[in-house]
Amino acid sequence: MTGEAGTGEGGASGSLPVSLLASHWFWLFALVGVSSLFDYWDHVSREGSPFAAAPLAWLGFTLASTVTLCALAWGLAWVLGKLPIPQLAADTAGVALAIAAHLMLTGPLWARTLWVEGVIFDAPGLPVLAGTLTYLFYRGLFLFARQLFRPPPSRA
Repeated sequence: MTGEAGTGEGGASGSLPVSLLASHWFWLFALVGVSSLFDYWDHVSREGSPFAAAPLAWLGFTLASTVTLCALAWGLAWVLGKLPIPQLAADTAGVALAIAAHLMLTGPLWARTLWVEGVIFDAPGLPVLAGTLTYLFYRGLFLFARQLFRPPPSRA
């Protein structure tokens, strides 16, 4: 892998904030973070629910799960990117493995550690498939947006 995990390009030139904003990982994690905030709000705003009764415990679970999921996705993509496979395949496998790990290992771990009631996790098959397809769709949109906002070539 020659550059940042998942960029599909060589090392980033310019300042860190510019390369960070150009990274698909930044925008993916921003989307995951915003959707996690909406999910948290949806859970704690239901009157009489166990989530509304313990909003700080649910916040801890939500934050820990979100951070762990994002870190695993990026880290696994980085490790897999060292293999002689296309970076898109490494990134996609990293996301799929992170979702599976969340459903089988880290989610239940955080639930036992930070939450008072049992949280039921789905079998990983369908969520991993749906997450992988959604990620590939997102990558297509990201590539389209990068092409759309790329400055035209110089005519000099």
